[in-house]
Amino acid sequence: MQKTFILFTTLSLSLFGMRYEQFKAYTLKHSPVLQQQQLKVEMANAQNGIALRAQNPSLYVGGADYNPKTGSNEFGYSVSLSQPVRTGSFYEGVQATANANLSLAQAYAMEGRAGYLRSLESLYTNYVYQSRLLSLLEAEYRLSQKVTAMVFKRYKSGSENRVAYLQAKTQTSMLKTQLYSARQQRDTLYYQLLATAGFGKKVSLSKTFIYGVSAVTSETGKTTPLEAILLAKEKLYRSKAIAAQGSFTQYELSTELEKEPDQSIFRVGVSIPLAINHDRSEERMLAKLQQNQVALERRQLAVTLKNQKQMLKSAIRELTSQYHALQSLQREQKELTALLQEGYTISKGSLFELMTAKNRLIQTRKALLQTQKTINKKKIELRFLQGAYND
Repeated sequence: MQKTFILFTTLSLSLFGMRYEQFKAYTLKHSPVLQQQQLKVEMANAQNGIALRAQNPSLYVGGADYNPKTGSNEFGYSVSLSQPVRTGSFYEGVQATANANLSLAQAYAMEGRAGYLRSLESLYTNYVYQSRLLSLLEAEYRLSQKVTAMVFKRYKSGSENRVAYLQAKTQTSMLKTQLYSARQQRDTLYYQLLATAGFGKKVSLSKTFIYGVSAVTSETGKTTPLEAILLAKEKLYRSKAIAAQGSFTQYELSTELEKEPDQSIFRVGVSIPLAINHDRSEERMLAKLQQNQVALERRQLAVTLKNQKQMLKSAIRELTSQYHALQSLQREQKELTALLQEGYTISKGSLFELMTAKNRLIQTRKALLQTQKTINKKKIELRFLQGAYND
C-alpha cells in the first residue's frame, strides 16, 4: 500500500508538478537560511547565560618573613577572598535586559523568516508568470505559423502578394526569437527558486499562481515583524532604565585571614563605590529618551501600516475588476479572431484585419496574465504587513 502511494505521488509530481504548499513545506524543513535564523535565537539565549552568570571570586595568598633584631627568622602568611556582588536593582535590570535581548532576537528571526517567505512567494510568482508567458508565446508562435501557412497557400494560388507572405513569415521568425529569450528567463528564475529554497536537485513545479483572483481580503490580527521588533526594543530600553536606577552597579565583599608570629587577624569588609563624580543619572536619562523614541516610531509605524494596507486592498479590488473586464474582452476577441480566420481561409477576409485581431487577442491574454501576477504580488505584500508569515 505504501509503495502504491509513493508511486502515485511520484507520478503526480512528474505530471502536474509540485504544488507551492508542498514546495513550501520542504523549504521550511530544509532551508539553511531559516536554520540560520533559529541559530541566532539560540546564540542570543547563550549570550544571556553569559550576562547573567555571577563573576568569579578572587583569591589572594601571600607570605611574610619576620626578622626581629633578636632571635631567628619567623614566617607569616595572609589569605584573602573577595567576591563582586551586583546590586539588587542592577541585577533585576540585567535579567530584564536578557529577556528583552531574547525577545529582540526572536523578533529579528521572525522578520527574517517572514521576509524570506515573502521573497520565496514573490520569486515563485515570477516563475509561474514567466512559465505561463512562455506558454502564451508558444501558442502565439503556433498560431503565427498557421497564419503564415495560410498566407503562403494564398500566395502560391496568386490571391495574395509576396509582401503579405514575407510580413507573416517575419512575424513568425520574431516570435521564435522571443521564445528563446523567454525560455532563458524562465530557466533563470527556476534555478534561483531552487537555490533560495535549498533544493539540491531539480524538481518539477506547478505552474499555478499561489493566490486566486479575488477582491476578498481578511485581517490576521497578528503583530507584524516590524511591530514585534519595536516592542522588543521598547522592552530592552525599559530594562536599561531599571538597571540604571541605583548610583552604582555592584559592591565587593571580602574576607581576609592574616597570620603573624604572635597573633592572627581575621577581617571582613565591603567595598562600596562612592557616587561622587556621577550617580548614573545620564544612563537613566538616555534610557528614557530611547523609550520615547521607540514610542514615536511605533506611532508612526501604526499610521504607515494602516495606510499601506488600505492602499493594497484598494489595488486588489481594482485589479480584480480589471481582470474580469479583460476576461470579457478576451472572449469577444477570440470569437472575432476565429471568424476572421475562417473568412481568410475561404479568401473572403483581410490579412491585415486577421493579424490585428490575432495580435490584440494575444496582448489581452498577456494583460490577463500580468494582472494575475500583480494581484499575487499585492496579496503577498498585504499578507506580510498583516503578519501572516510569522508562524
